[in-house]
Order: sequence, then C-alpha cells, then structure tokens
Amino acid sequence: MKICSSCGTQVPDDAVFCNNCGSPLVNKDAEAAAPTPASDANAQAAAPAPQPVPQPAPGFQGQQQGGFQQQPMGQAPVQYQPYPKYDPSDHTAEFDPRDIADNKLLAIIPYVFGIIAGLVAGIYIKDSAFYRFHFKNALRLEIAALLALIPAIIPFLGWIISGVLIVIICVVEIIAMVQVFQGKAKDLPIIGSIGFLK
Repeated sequence: MKICSSCGTQVPDDAVFCNNCGSPLVNKDAEAAAPTPASDANAQAAAPAPQPVPQPAPGFQGQQQGGFQQQPMGQAPVQYQPYPKYDPSDHTAEFDPRDIADNKLLAIIPYVFGIIAGLVAGIYIKDSAFYRFHFKNALRLEIAALLALIPAIIPFLGWIISGVLIVIICVVEIIAMVQVFQGKAKDLPIIGSIGFLK
C-alpha cells in the first residue's frame, strides 16, 4: 500500500492519484532515480563543454589535408600549370607579332645567302626590327666562321680544330634558321655567349 504525502491516506500500490485528496502519487523508486535540479546543475558544471567539430565546406568531400585541398564532388581534379621558365636569351616578346608574321620568311635570307644578300634584303624591309635582329645574328655567325679559320694556319692540328669549329658554327646556324621559321628571336647558342659577339 502507498501513503499519500499530502493527506496521509493509504491507497493501492497501482494508484496514480490519491482517492481522498486527488494529489498525484509519486513512485518511491522513480523518485530516487530521478535527479534533483540541483544535482543536474552540478553535473553540467562539472562536465567539459563540447568542442565544435570543424566541418568541410558544402559540396567538398573533406578538409584540406597535407597541403592539398580536395576538389568538389563530381569534378575532376584541377591541374595547375607551372609558370614558364624565364629565358634571358629569348627576345621574342620584344617584337611585334605582326612584324614577325610578315618578315619571318625574309629573315632567313642572311643565314642562307650571306651578309651581302642580307644587306640588300634589309634595304627592302628596313622597318622590320625582327629582320634586323636576325641579320645581326647572321653577321655574328659570319665573324665566328672567319675566326674559326685562323687555327687552320697550323698544319694538321689546326686543320682539325678549324674543322670542328666550322661544324659547330653550321649546327648553330641551323638552329638559328629553325628559330626563324618558328617566329622566335633568341640569342645564338654557344656563339651568343662570346663577349665581343654579343
């Protein structure tokens, strides 16, 4: 039997309300198990506050890890192109693209037909800075070829040295002609590094 805490009347164990005063009856086991408001406040003060968990941006599969950021879901990874390497010998950007396109074929004349033919062509296209650049390169090649013949004064060994130098100059001239066809204005390899031929 239960006893009503309000009026002291005995009521059956399964009763929820007192038959005499109508007060609600509390089960002693449930009352013991239910924490008091004061104990709830103490428990909350003792428990550490939960730390916020960082969430990835919407549409991303994960956070940035190891220096790499994951791409949005359903998209291919972005491939970044490296900056082009700076080449101090390349002067192509200094010239007008229209000038290069118009005089690309004529700029081959001093390499193929020599300096005299280059001078004549230069009179015809005197306003082309691209042509003048390659005419100067062809002139440097001619000077280098004349200097390469000097060791030929010495028999045998000088002939070999001169022959090797002439072959190198021919290879450099072929490279220069290829650059003309590509519309590039670059300093001559090997010969361009010789101080007085710059």
